[in-house]
Amino acid sequence: MKKLAKYLLLTLLVLLLAGWLLLTLFDANRLKQPVLAWLNEHTDLDASIGDITFNPLHPYTLLAEDVRLGDWFNARQVYVQLATLSPLSGQTRIATLDLIDAKLLLDDAIALQLPDNLANIHVAEFTTKNLSLDWQGWQAKGTDLTLHDWQPRLDGNWQWGADVNISGQARQLTQPNLEMAQLTFHGQVRQQQLQLTEIKSRLFDGIFESNVVVNWPEQQLTLNSPQFSHNQLQFEQLPEPASGWSLQINKAQLEKVSITSPYLTSNNISGELRYFEWAAGQLPDASGQWQADEAVLDWLRLDKHQGELLSSQKQLSLNINGQAYEGSVTSELRWHPEQGRLDIDSLAMQNNKFVWQADMKWPLPEVRLHKLDISNGELLSLDPNLPLSVTGGELFVNDIAWSAGQWRPLSKQARAEANWNEIAFNSLIARQGKAKAKLDDTHLWLTELSSDALEGQVTLSGKLGLYPPYAIDAELKGQELALRPVSRWLKADRNFSGKVEINAELKGEIQNRKTWQGQVALSGQEVFVEKLGLDNWLSQRLREDYAQVKSVDAQLAALDLNQGDSFIYQLELKGPINNGRWRLDGSALQSVRYLLALRGEVDLAGGWQLEVGAVNDKGCRELAIELSESWRAPKLTIHQPKLVSPCKPWYQGGVPYPKSGLSGSILEGVRALQMGEEE
Repeated sequence: MKKLAKYLLLTLLVLLLAGWLLLTLFDANRLKQPVLAWLNEHTDLDASIGDITFNPLHPYTLLAEDVRLGDWFNARQVYVQLATLSPLSGQTRIATLDLIDAKLLLDDAIALQLPDNLANIHVAEFTTKNLSLDWQGWQAKGTDLTLHDWQPRLDGNWQWGADVNISGQARQLTQPNLEMAQLTFHGQVRQQQLQLTEIKSRLFDGIFESNVVVNWPEQQLTLNSPQFSHNQLQFEQLPEPASGWSLQINKAQLEKVSITSPYLTSNNISGELRYFEWAAGQLPDASGQWQADEAVLDWLRLDKHQGELLSSQKQLSLNINGQAYEGSVTSELRWHPEQGRLDIDSLAMQNNKFVWQADMKWPLPEVRLHKLDISNGELLSLDPNLPLSVTGGELFVNDIAWSAGQWRPLSKQARAEANWNEIAFNSLIARQGKAKAKLDDTHLWLTELSSDALEGQVTLSGKLGLYPPYAIDAELKGQELALRPVSRWLKADRNFSGKVEINAELKGEIQNRKTWQGQVALSGQEVFVEKLGLDNWLSQRLREDYAQVKSVDAQLAALDLNQGDSFIYQLELKGPINNGRWRLDGSALQSVRYLLALRGEVDLAGGWQLEVGAVNDKGCRELAIELSESWRAPKLTIHQPKLVSPCKPWYQGGVPYPKSGLSGSILEGVRALQMGEEE
């Protein structure tokens, strides 16, 4: 018996030792190639695996290295520890599943076709170390993820959104318009909703904290009580939710947030977004309030200000008050995106200084001014095509709209009133002015405009058509107006100065001078004109023989006139305008030695048929000059009509004969002076 027991014990030890040696010498990698060959032949996985480690004393533990499934998944290591494997019942329970240094492209992933004996898979703990994940433009890098109590497969179907508890962290999470770093989060998946009770991260150089719910069936992302602190948001273009998705934010807090985008830039924003609901292609439903140090939209700029936001899918309402352009601003605005229309319900600006640049364009197709009130405003234009400045400006506008390049009324109360200390357009300056205007469906009615201008006083009233051909019916009066600023403004070939008065009434179409009707009276005192040696030129013509009508080269006459200057002590040009022709009647100008009378018509479109006569102290014409055809290339004829005694006065107007003029016949007097000079 003892020997039998000894042999049995020895036999058992040999069997145990032999079994242990067999298991130790067993290499699982020998089965890898035939299994992978069969798998790739019967599936679309295109799988490959490096070394496999299988511990014989723990047969439910497997470590696979360099695992690859097609182009959509690879991992440096995959560790699996089975809790239960029951092929006959179709139940597989995994105690631990670890992915190490894995990369997953979800957009390219394909469903794994598993046999029926793997119909149910339950994972007690799923972890990742340094996972990279790509999905629909989102990229997560350096992700350490832990899932507890997860059943990804049930009754032969994959259920990736199965209920599970989740926690983890990620080094970086990016999307074309978003970049987050150093994320930590924990929560759960319930009924295909990712519910993160807390997520913290770095977001655009600031801090972001929130409760997050991602509802895949409803395609909705919800942020509950998010907090944004010191974020510097930068967008190449303003973001919006992905197609079919919506974003909902409840009770967001902002602290010193900045926004930079091609359209809007704002710095140091703090405030609260009470609610925010936004779907792709729509204006958000939102309500909130904020304060900021600066906001710039295109060329519009706000400095320190506070604001309130109320938005729906059809309309965005903003109430803003604060500082702008070195002054204050208070506004109530409504933006209608479908119409491209901005309603300014109320805009009050005080002590603002605005600089207009040449590249500035009004960005909106339609603006409705329900109430605009500007007080003590200043404007400086740096546009060379608009040399304008305004100081001490006061402007009130009520119920007026701008669209399609036209002004139009919004009600019967449409009107505008303005006052200014000074308006300078180039060298033209108007001071202490005021204006009042009303607007109806067809006309702008200027009921009053008066100002100190050109060192004198100007008044204007009348009406202007709003639509082509822009009919006008106006009355203009000017007293003691200086000509020197007009000369500088026109940059004329001949500088001129002096004082004039004007009284004009004009009707017609602005762009069609042939329709103009009315009358104009222009009188002047001590007018000086450079390069217009009128007296010398007239003396020369009187000395020559023009007994017969002679044509004179207008260009040569102009060269002769350029040899000197003229003093016109008094002038008077007056007459009616009919069909764009100004008929001069009783008009004359007094130079140093001569009195020139004018008769005929001036075509305001650029021509004339004008008779000019040098008259003596009896008003009789002794030198006749006729100008015809165009202003720039006139036809000029001269003759010396014979005088009868007594002569018939050719001019009997109010401009007196010059004190230095020759008595009696000016023709004889000039020739007598010539003979005396020759002797």
